[in-house]
Order: sequence, then structure tokens, then C-alpha cells
Amino acid sequence: MRQRSLGLSAYRTLSRRLAPATYACKQRRPKGELIWIYAAEVGNIRAINDFARRLIQTRPGCHVLITTLEGTVSADADMIICAKMPSEHPDATDAFVDHWKPDVVIWTWGGLLPNLVLSAANSEAFMMLIDAESDGFDSRRDRWLPEVLRHLIAKFETVIVRSKAAHLRMAQLGRALDTIQQTIPLQPFGRVLPAAESDLSDITHSLAGRPLWLATQITRDEINPVLIAYRQALMAAHRLLLVLDPASRSDVEHAQALGDQSGLRLCRWGIDDLPNENTQILLADPDAGQGLWFRMASVTFLGGSLSPNSPSADPYVAAAHGSAIIYGPHVRPHVDAYTRLMNAGAARIVNDAATLGRAVTQMMAPDQAAQMAVAGWNVVTEGADSLDKIIAIAMGRLDALQDGIV
Repeated sequence: MRQRSLGLSAYRTLSRRLAPATYACKQRRPKGELIWIYAAEVGNIRAINDFARRLIQTRPGCHVLITTLEGTVSADADMIICAKMPSEHPDATDAFVDHWKPDVVIWTWGGLLPNLVLSAANSEAFMMLIDAESDGFDSRRDRWLPEVLRHLIAKFETVIVRSKAAHLRMAQLGRALDTIQQTIPLQPFGRVLPAAESDLSDITHSLAGRPLWLATQITRDEINPVLIAYRQALMAAHRLLLVLDPASRSDVEHAQALGDQSGLRLCRWGIDDLPNENTQILLADPDAGQGLWFRMASVTFLGGSLSPNSPSADPYVAAAHGSAIIYGPHVRPHVDAYTRLMNAGAARIVNDAATLGRAVTQMMAPDQAAQMAVAGWNVVTEGADSLDKIIAIAMGRLDALQDGIV
């Protein structure tokens, strides 16, 4: 035991000398249950945000705190909190944990910070290490002081790895084989957006089976290319309806003016009557949300992607609603998501109005749209069973706390 803790004692002594000793946070800890997720892997915050969102959907009233070495991230849902990290001074890590008082700690990937792990473990929070990968335990300190890692790994009551290499690494660090679980890596996935059932019923009845495609999050300079593409697609499918959803409310009037100038018959959602057989463009209200249109559209063009100066839309949301995806060449900050969907056969890239028009014509074929929708659905649900397993462990701990068992 003495040899095992020698390196850790040296680390703690050194960190007391080098790191700021205080932690101050103006954010108050919310009342009730709190799960703290430390996102250690650089660049994986999207998957962590989706995971956090699923946690709060599963456990109404529970809050999720997210921290990351990349800096403060923006919370994108109610009940998700993002806070700055403490230094690795033991007093600072103790103050951080004492302030937030997490009921469950979920550490992802690796990159263990010894003092922070020890402070969390000493608070008697339930400790989970998930999505562990071998390269998360391969820093210079990890190689020189393996006894530190062994001591820290033992603090986690649940260890879940994402590869055989990580499984072997945990075993080398002294973790009993029967206490290591393996799942596929955490992946981003799309959230299903809300839509009023009454709106869904009304629009379905008014369309009477007409084919519909959606152009959403469309920037001002993309409106005209979308209209050109639509006119091209109309030559092959004269009953085709376009739902045009501008990215900004300030562009709605501009979209209507361009639609009127093109001679296309247009109605505005929430202002005009429901679309009828003669309506060609349904101009959406950007403030009303996209959930209704994603549910209705078999094919969706995601805006911002034809414009080099605008951020592209999140493709996972469209895929989660069962829509085949078309996109342009400018897809930052979601390049990994688009690549993943394209490689799966769920998305198709276009370069301009002409290629967009051809893509809409081809993809509106029911068998083509269905095939791509299934491919997209498989992408966004990959790892759902593994995620459910992780969530079930966390929920079991919270249930036990609530029942006074622990």
C-alpha cells in the first residue's frame, strides 16, 4: 500500500505548490439531485451535451453539471449547468466539490486529475468512469507513475470502456475483469423536437398526400438558390410542396418577396389559411420551431451549408425525425456529423441550385427517401442500448439515495 500511494503523495505535494489554492463560483448549486459530468476528451462535447440532455429527460427535476478542460461550454438545455474547472490544488478541488455537492460523478474517457478525483470520491458521490479509452491513460504522468492511476481507478464504482485496448489497460491498472464493462463509444445523436398534435393533424389533412420537402435554417443568400432548385424539381413532380424556413425572422419578408417575384403561389404559416392543392410554397415562422416540419418532410435541405459565411444546421436533428438530408459544401461546425451521415448513406452533398434541384427530384422517390431515412436513423440510434445501460446505473444510484438506502 505504501508503494502504491507514494507517487500520489508526491503529486499532491507538488500541486499544492504550483496551483492556485482557491475556487470561487458565483453560480449557485440548484436544489435537488445533481449529476456532474467531466468531459475529459477534447472535441467530444457534442456527445456529452446529448448525453446530458438524455439524463435530464429521464430524470425530471435532476440537474446536470458539465465541466471540460476546453473551457466553459454553453448549456443548450434547461437543467444543464456549465461551470469553470478548479485548479488541481487539493483545497480548490475540495471547494469545487463542496460547492456543487454532486450525487453522481460521471468521468468520461480518461485524463484523470488526481486531486479532483480524490475530492469527489471523498465526498461519497457515486463515481462512474465511462467511455474510457486507452489513450486517456497514456500521459507522461500516467506512464511514469502507474501507481497513481491504480489508486484513482479504484475510486470508481463503475468502469465502462469503449474498446478492447481500454479493457486491457484497465486490467493492467489492477481493475478486476468482472468489474469492467465494455460498450461502444459515446456518439452524438439527434433530439426529437416538439410539435403540436393539432398542427400535425391539420397540415396532414390539408396536404392530402402531397409530397413535401423542407428547406430549413435558410440564410438570406440561400433563398434564391432554393427557389431555383424548387422550380427545377417541380418539372418532375408538379404537386411538390416546399416548406421554406428562413434562419432569421428578419428574412421572412425577403423570402416572401422573392417567392412572389418568381410567380410561385405562397402562403405563410400562422398568418394565411392552411396550404391547399394550389399552394406551392409554405413559408414557415422561424419562431414556431422546426419539429412539425421535420416530421412532415421526407427530404430536408439544411441551410447555412451553401453559404461560406454562415454556420450550418445540425444534421442529427433532421436524421432523428426520419428525414433524408441534403447539404452544401460549407458545414462547419458540424463537419464530423455530416461526414458520418454521408458515409452511412443518409445524406447527400450538393454545390449549387442546379445540383440541389436534381437531388430533390431523385431523393423524393419514396424508396430512395425511405432508404436514406433508415440509414440516418441507424446513425443517430447507434449505441442507444449502451447509453441506456449507463443511464440506468446512474438512475439506480439516485433512486437508492432517494430511498435512503445509501
